[in-house]
Amino acid sequence: MIVTSKDESLGLDGFYKESELPLLIQRKGMAVWNDGVVEILDRRKLPHLQEYINCHNTEEVAIAIEEMVIQGAFSISIAAGYGLALSAQNSITSMDGICNAALRLKKTRPTGLALSRVLDLCMIKAKNAIKNNLSVLNEIIKTTDAIASDLAMQARKTAQFALTKLNSGDTLLTHCFPDRSYVYLLMEAKYNNIMLNVICSETRPYLQGTKLSSWCASELGFNTYVISDGMGGALMKQNKINAFITAADTVCMDGSIANKVGTYQYALAANSNNVPYYVLRQSGPDMEYNNGDSVVIEERSGDDLLFIEGDRIAPEGVQGLYPCFDITPPELVSAIITDRGIFEPAKISTYKTSKAFLDSQI
Repeated sequence: MIVTSKDESLGLDGFYKESELPLLIQRKGMAVWNDGVVEILDRRKLPHLQEYINCHNTEEVAIAIEEMVIQGAFSISIAAGYGLALSAQNSITSMDGICNAALRLKKTRPTGLALSRVLDLCMIKAKNAIKNNLSVLNEIIKTTDAIASDLAMQARKTAQFALTKLNSGDTLLTHCFPDRSYVYLLMEAKYNNIMLNVICSETRPYLQGTKLSSWCASELGFNTYVISDGMGGALMKQNKINAFITAADTVCMDGSIANKVGTYQYALAANSNNVPYYVLRQSGPDMEYNNGDSVVIEERSGDDLLFIEGDRIAPEGVQGLYPCFDITPPELVSAIITDRGIFEPAKISTYKTSKAFLDSQI
């Protein structure tokens, strides 16, 4: 049973007050449905500007996802669910428009499967609504709302397991923005009076580490540092890192993980310097992928590397090369931490038979 908090003063996790949470895991920090409009916080403008993109149709949501207005696999999936609801506003009794909208949204970010799973569940609910003469729009919104709450509770539970691997005074290295499980890890550490130092790799070209990961850590009062993407290995060799922690856009059944490009080189450095590498993956493995060879790696425009916020920094005639993700093999991962417990990478497939802490639909 999915439990959705009825108290709007509480966050989606049902435990912390909304006002206690860093903006990026508040309702308004992701995507919200507001009277027929999907409002998405433009994460490209953070931390200095808090601007919202108002999307009135599915195509506008798809473009917002493609143009990195919203980032993080699970946050993107919620935006996609509400984007599908927009298509239902004019498709009361037919699935054709909704099916086309789902296909469009699935094409936005092909590597992570959370988006597709949310859309598939919403499609099931939409078909059942038509069959039972219910409002398709209401069913999709209600399903997406419930999933958002479910994901928040999963993230907090994952964070509680992750915290058992850390000690007060530890220094963590992160890469990219590890989404809600990372932020809840910081929340749980603060709640339990465990002080951490957080080092965030800047994460070119969108600088999620500089703009997002560091912001969340500093908001919560932790000592926070930003480094360039090439510094992590040297810091590990100098014994300045106690743990390397990331999320994962994809976790394969053999324990391989796909994450923001650059993760693999950090994992190599961590392995070489006996630094544990913990992957936060709240919903466990992706059964569709047996190993890393089967993962579709998204290729984005190389122009992302030639420009910073609209200004060209590379010489004319130079081209950019930008695969968004890389694959880290299981032997470089110390543990995959989920809402159901901590797993050795080689045993992550047993997640599916482990006891769930709540009856999730995703």
